[in-house]
Amino acid sequence: MQKFGMNEYQAFYEGRFARNLSRYSNIRQRIKRRVEQILKNPYDRTERLGQVSGGLDLRGCRSARVDRNFRLIFVICEECRYIQACQYCLCEGREDKTIVFLTVGPHNRAYTMR
Repeated sequence: MQKFGMNEYQAFYEGRFARNLSRYSNIRQRIKRRVEQILKNPYDRTERLGQVSGGLDLRGCRSARVDRNFRLIFVICEECRYIQACQYCLCEGREDKTIVFLTVGPHNRAYTMR
């Protein structure tokens, strides 16, 4: 787990997120800035997800725009641990003030959790 400065929330990066971050090096700085904003207030300018096209169930997850086409997909432990349908809750043993970053990428890749 990694803390960033005075942020209230702690970040945990799932392996898929870390792999995709290295893949999109051309916008890495924008992604990092958006991550820092989310760690300060994960409810600001983020969207709760549900069932997405293709039948993937992302209930419990949130999405945040990096730019027009890129999205971050993450869960906020204080929120998702109470959503029984959340298939991506990796919050067991983590503090409520933890954000688990699941993936980042172009819209079509991010929402298919690739």
